[in-house]
Amino acid sequence: MTATVPQRGQAPAVFTPTAAVRGTVVVLVGRGEHPGIYTRFGTRLAFDGYTVVVPPAEASDAEIGDALAAGEGARVLLGSDAGALRAWSVAATTRPDALVLAGVPLGEGDVPGDHDAEIAARTACPIHRQVLDADPDFHWGALTGELPEPPQTLPDVPTLVLHGEADPIAPVAAVTARFADVAVVRDGVHDVLNDQFHRIVAARLVTFLEGVAKGAGFVEPAAREGTKARKAAPLHVSARLDYGLRAIAELIGADAPVRCENVARSREIPLNSLVNIMIQLRKAGLVTSRRGCEGGYLLARDAADITLADVVRATEGAIATVPDGVLWAGLEQSVRQYLEERSVLELRS
Repeated sequence: MTATVPQRGQAPAVFTPTAAVRGTVVVLVGRGEHPGIYTRFGTRLAFDGYTVVVPPAEASDAEIGDALAAGEGARVLLGSDAGALRAWSVAATTRPDALVLAGVPLGEGDVPGDHDAEIAARTACPIHRQVLDADPDFHWGALTGELPEPPQTLPDVPTLVLHGEADPIAPVAAVTARFADVAVVRDGVHDVLNDQFHRIVAARLVTFLEGVAKGAGFVEPAAREGTKARKAAPLHVSARLDYGLRAIAELIGADAPVRCENVARSREIPLNSLVNIMIQLRKAGLVTSRRGCEGGYLLARDAADITLADVVRATEGAIATVPDGVLWAGLEQSVRQYLEERSVLELRS
């Protein structure tokens, strides 16, 4: 692996694999950052076969597009913090093969009042804290001011959204409300790429990159015995709703908070998906939490008072989406009535 890390603002930092290049990741930095901040991150991906190019914050959209166009293999645009908003916007014109948004600031968060508060909000990794403290080119106090509005839609490319569960600068709730699938890092703060759990974030990212670059992936598990595969059903039930119902079923009758790890294991739910779903259920007032997944969840009210429709609204936002017309409106009304007349107690049978 070779690395070129120039002084701030002069040129991109580039990290190149020693073996064949599997793809190219162009990283757009966040507020206060410069390319050298991403040395550990770039080195990690380069060892997995990916060239990492980190342009300076001052790079133009055209220069970012040129960096993508010059890349070998699958070309992926990644942004962190304000860089995520820029990557999201630039992707509409540069058309990368995939997009990664890390710590994208969508909601109203806290502005750190001093140096100690800022470093705590950015990262809990002791090594990265030392890097920031020792870096004369890092701009402290940059997490203020107006941010650009995010685009209305995502580009039609594979997209990975990474976010810290405990991010005080960009609260995770606004992100999970905007995106259907978010990889939420438990106890993670704002800079998930350089936080205390940077290894699992890098692993999740490499898994995503391998899918984009080489079509690698895991076989979907077969339906459990006694159930039918969702794709064979006359009505489509999303994995998110299925997992939400399974999670609620696990909490029925619980007299102490149940941790996410236990729910995931018992009900065969991917942990990353479950973290997001539990946040949605909590926002809808269906469950209560003691310190999130770490402390555990309980039902917020008696199971007999929670309908299947409540869970559908919490996870999907609407009971059903049907075409215009009297016939379809009648179908939607029938589905709503069916779900509102049944409590989640029926999930135990």
